[in-house]
Amino acid sequence: MEQPKRGGHFAQTPEKKRHSRGPVIALFVILAVLLATYFGGVAYFNFFFMPSTTVDGQDVSLMSVADVASALSSSKTAGWKASVSGDGISFDLTAAGVSLAYDGESAARAAIAQQHPWAWPVELAQQKAQGLSTGDVSTYTSLDANAVSTALANAVSAVTAGDDGSNNTGITYDAESKTYMASDTAQASRIDQASAAQFVEGKIRSLATSIELGDESLQGGESVDAAINTANAMLGATVTLTLGGTEVTTVDADLISQWIAIGDDLSVTLNQDAITTWAKGDLSEKTDSVGTARTYTRPDGVEESVVAGGVYGWSINGDETAQDIYNNITAGSPTTLEMPCYQTADTYNPGGQDWPTRFIDVDISDQHAIFFDSDGSVIWEADVVTGQPSLSHDTTQGTWTITNKESPSTLIGPNDESGNPAWVSHVDFWMGVVGNLMGFHNAPWRSAFGGDIYLTNGSHGCINLSYEKADELYSLCNVGDVVIIHE
Repeated sequence: MEQPKRGGHFAQTPEKKRHSRGPVIALFVILAVLLATYFGGVAYFNFFFMPSTTVDGQDVSLMSVADVASALSSSKTAGWKASVSGDGISFDLTAAGVSLAYDGESAARAAIAQQHPWAWPVELAQQKAQGLSTGDVSTYTSLDANAVSTALANAVSAVTAGDDGSNNTGITYDAESKTYMASDTAQASRIDQASAAQFVEGKIRSLATSIELGDESLQGGESVDAAINTANAMLGATVTLTLGGTEVTTVDADLISQWIAIGDDLSVTLNQDAITTWAKGDLSEKTDSVGTARTYTRPDGVEESVVAGGVYGWSINGDETAQDIYNNITAGSPTTLEMPCYQTADTYNPGGQDWPTRFIDVDISDQHAIFFDSDGSVIWEADVVTGQPSLSHDTTQGTWTITNKESPSTLIGPNDESGNPAWVSHVDFWMGVVGNLMGFHNAPWRSAFGGDIYLTNGSHGCINLSYEKADELYSLCNVGDVVIIHE
């Protein structure tokens, strides 16, 4: 800008009087010019920035407040955009999208107010650079709050749109990582949109370009992370289940996840009823061998199969097992658990021999019985006569045990139509297998055993022996010895 002239040229006037006033007048004129120049500079620098001046780093030397205001208004928001992410959502904002504006005039006036126009001569003489600041940028920014709220709501809706409502928390079990994980839905559904919008607006006013949502934007209550940690602690409490010291199965993360429930309030519970249902259902089906069919190889190398039936085998206590599993999972540490049982067997061998090597094998087809000792040796064997199939007196097949012994004993049949026992037989040796309904005993009325006798002249279901073989067996067997009856 052209500086005001500091002086002018005054023509000399001829001296007309004896006392000249020229010097005095000249002095006053010079003083007036200086004062005019000074005050003019004061006025000027109230509206223009001094040389070597920057505002927020931008050179504004000798620029007017209006020009600086215009420059600030355009430069502060030009090209502004921000990415918002966190709490399961992400979206972008632009200056135009939220009607972001910057009050450059107020900012420029705030900056020029920091100048010292009354000291402009000194400032110019020192030629000192000065940097002025407009202060807190959020003081001068304005935006459309509704546009921000709408953008946030749209971002939340985009994430939660696919939620069918079956899992309001959005926390799901990931079978690959064996952990619970928070889906984007989990976080987005917990956003307090009013708080989040207010937080984003504050960041926009400060012209932030990267805005990260955090806990300040979530609704109150237990956090999603806390719920996930609690659930994952349960998943880590795997339980290895054994029978007779043999591993049966492991209650792993995949299975435990089926029993964990995460409520809408992010409470984490372990469903004890579901554990009990599993223990008494799927687990019992896997472990219980009482009454099941088996395939086995006898100590003499003969392969045999026995149909379902009998009383010997494993039978777990599902209720107690479920309680132990529940306690171990809630304790939060992996463990090994020997399952409590109503009844045990010698070894856990699903579908195979779970009884000891010592057992009596009765082959109906061969009409022959063999007693194997613990070392696999044969300690007794005999031809037998079993129940007559044609009269529906079949000897019951299955895996049984010697239940009782009596010598001598009287065998009494069921009552006939007259109300009297169908038979009353006195025997010397009785070894019950199906309680008192079926067993081994000598048959004094028979002189021959084995072969096909049972087909036309079989027993009522018992296993008939000669006196000698019954006597031997009675001496050798014990209550609890396993008896396998098969064809």
